[in-house]
Amino acid sequence: MALDITAVEDALNQVEQKLHKKYTSRIDELETEVTGLRDSMTGMQQKGFGGGLIGSTSRKSIGAEILGSDAWKDVAAKRTARAGLEIKNTILGEGGSPQDPTDTGVVPKDNMPGIVGGAFRPLRLLDVVPRGTATSNQVHYTREASWTNNAAETAEAAQKPESTLIFEGIDEPVRTIATFLKVSRQAMDDQPALQSYIDARLRHAVEQRLEQQIIQGNGSSPNLSGMNQTGNHTDLTVVTADNDFDALNRAKQQVVVSDYMPSAFLVNPADFGRLERTKTGISGDASYLAQGGNSITYLRNGMQPMTWGLPVIISNSVPSGSFFCISTDSMMLWSRQSTVVEIFDQNEDDVEKNLLTIRAEGRWAFGVWRPAAVIFGAFPDA
Repeated sequence: MALDITAVEDALNQVEQKLHKKYTSRIDELETEVTGLRDSMTGMQQKGFGGGLIGSTSRKSIGAEILGSDAWKDVAAKRTARAGLEIKNTILGEGGSPQDPTDTGVVPKDNMPGIVGGAFRPLRLLDVVPRGTATSNQVHYTREASWTNNAAETAEAAQKPESTLIFEGIDEPVRTIATFLKVSRQAMDDQPALQSYIDARLRHAVEQRLEQQIIQGNGSSPNLSGMNQTGNHTDLTVVTADNDFDALNRAKQQVVVSDYMPSAFLVNPADFGRLERTKTGISGDASYLAQGGNSITYLRNGMQPMTWGLPVIISNSVPSGSFFCISTDSMMLWSRQSTVVEIFDQNEDDVEKNLLTIRAEGRWAFGVWRPAAVIFGAFPDA
């Protein structure tokens, strides 16, 4: 049987045309799919999703990975009808330039419980001031205004010397110190540590102001009458050419000369820092006076400074450049109401806004029994 070459060629051409038509259609479909993937990735990148997860803005999109692959080049050149492509994705927890940890959810944050608080000023004066209780809105007491001791040896049948004693009545009004904060009910419900932290912060705010009033209150309503007000202290007797340490020592001795026992110095931290930096002044010697237990010493591993044998209470409530030498037996703080923190939800339009009003307040009166036992002075070197 003779082979019809022409018929065979026609059959092969028909098969080739069918295959070409079939695979060309498939290639067109793949190109359409790739174009769609590329457009989708471009949209995600524009919305901030591209690269955010892996932390790199230079990474190729999926579409770019496909079009740049050798497998796709084979399909485009009609060397093959289908392509397998593995897209490699490097998962990173950092992004940006320079790289830093990113909040993507890939690596969860290490959340610490509670709230890191701010500065709480030590209120050491309140630890040493004697306290009493007030039962009214005013405290009245009688104190010795002057005393002249004329006691003397007396001959038989001679006139005895007369001493003099004068009293005065003092009225100390009870004053209110208060503050408040507003906070949303949702915040209070969602953060368990918030309520206790606000309670501590507001209590401290009220008592810090109380300490300031004990020292500097001007006595005019609604202020307390503090130690630096006229009539509540005795001024330091200044001696020319005295330095800071001389002034402190003279204040201590002035209390002693008045027949009282000094308890402590009250000093601003800036002034005490200057005292600590004072050197001996001896030629060729750079030693600090605080070294070796000279004018300044420390107790409790340095936590309690001492000068001239008395503890130093360091407080920002003391006016800079000045100081007190006090006998704590010379004063009294009366409490009508200790610091109370209360929460209200019916204030103004709080109900409509779902807010809470948190208020802290206390009521106190303060008085100085013995002004001669409270010496107020200025640092000569300030």
